[in-house]
Amino acid sequence: MPTPLIHHVGLSVRDIEKSANWYTDLFGLALAAEVEEPAPMKILMTPRGQAIDLRQDPAVEPGEFSQERVGLDHLAFVCADRAELDSWLEVLSTHGVENSGIVESPFGLHVNFRDPDQIALEFYLPAGPPA
Repeated sequence: MPTPLIHHVGLSVRDIEKSANWYTDLFGLALAAEVEEPAPMKILMTPRGQAIDLRQDPAVEPGEFSQERVGLDHLAFVCADRAELDSWLEVLSTHGVENSGIVESPFGLHVNFRDPDQIALEFYLPAGPPA
């Protein structure tokens, strides 16, 4: 049986309006649905049907995100080629989003950045197959 694809990711945020605006502006996502109960949630959708669910739950611990806690370390968005990675780097710059620039590792090329709640995000171009 094949490994299932990831359809969506749910992120807890402190200010749902601020985060929704940030994600829709940066990625060009569309608001697909809004829910108020049991906690405010906005479902943002890509043209390919993937979703980022933002939830502002009053029970969430205050403070910024840290990948040093059990749970999410970071969320990576794969790029098809170097031109796409370069384009996203330009989008980040245009939106004033602080980022690492392009960083090379044995796994490929990465551009690391953070959302308004300091959730670690990454644009990633995998290295080619081993020679």
